Amino acid sequence: MAYIKPEILKKVKQVDLLTYLLNYQPDRLKKISHNTYCIRDHDSLHISNGLWNWQSMGIGGKSALDFLIKVDNYTFLEAANIIAENINVKAPEYVPYSEKERDKKLQIPQRAKTDQNAIDYLLSRGISFNIIKHCIDHYLLYENEYFSPSTNKVYQNVAFIGWGKKTNKTRHIALRGINQDFIGDATGSDKRYSFCIESSNPDCDTVHINEAPIDVLSQATLFEQDNKEFNHEHILSLTGIYAPRNDTKEIKIPLALQQFLIDHPKIKNIIFHLDLDKVGRQATALIIEIMKLKLPEYTCYDDPPKYYKDTNDNLCMRLGIAKVKSRSKMDNKEYTR
Repeated sequence: MAYIKPEILKKVKQVDLLTYLLNYQPDRLKKISHNTYCIRDHDSLHISNGLWNWQSMGIGGKSALDFLIKVDNYTFLEAANIIAENINVKAPEYVPYSEKERDKKLQIPQRAKTDQNAIDYLLSRGISFNIIKHCIDHYLLYENEYFSPSTNKVYQNVAFIGWGKKTNKTRHIALRGINQDFIGDATGSDKRYSFCIESSNPDCDTVHINEAPIDVLSQATLFEQDNKEFNHEHILSLTGIYAPRNDTKEIKIPLALQQFLIDHPKIKNIIFHLDLDKVGRQATALIIEIMKLKLPEYTCYDDPPKYYKDTNDNLCMRLGIAKVKSRSKMDNKEYTR
């Protein structure tokens, strides 16, 4: 079958991986906690909260279609037809999962014996040692170590900690691969409490918004480069953003920003440094628009990276650090400030 009807393809794309495997390949699943599964033939591939992550390979997704293509190595048409045929034989019973991450218990990733690999990695990205040490000393980051029985390899990540302001408990952990291209969150992470370097000034009225934790560290380093205290103002990570589909304006104020404003009532100014790409530009414009509509008491500023994709790229170029695959100069005709 060389063609699949659009209405069938739409149904195929709606099937998430856990639903697919429980309905059609249950023998491949192994439950490892109350809401997390792994794949028996790939034990470092975990499924949780409707998403799947294959940590040892640095890939992930949500749909069964993505899984069959990326993991089982089917072509797009082969994968789509396999799912379509299964649906035709038996309509899937969808697996309910809670989207309220606050109700899940955070699973703390294992800490490595030392933080040296994390330190070396962050230094290679241009981050100031002074800032790295501050974050380690204040339990804002550490080195996570994961052993995969399937590959007999040890994988290291930098774990970025998000704290609950009132409870003083760890609520969110963002993971960034050191020796592999992996980005993800620890199971049970609450996106309301993202990685943040708080100002040393209790009366600070300004917060700088970046997409990823590495950009928060980069922003702090840029402050140092400009002879300012790295934590003279708050710097918050949104741990990723999204742009609405179909060019609509259906976007919400990010959860991490909402919670930060609740926890920091003295804030008046919000400066956005989101990525200089289509998603970052569109998200920034829409977030500022909805902020003006729903929270007009805050003054919002748009200050994206000047020439390169993100804040870390700009820092690395400023320091003359060798280019990596994500560091390419943006086409200013397409992405404008």
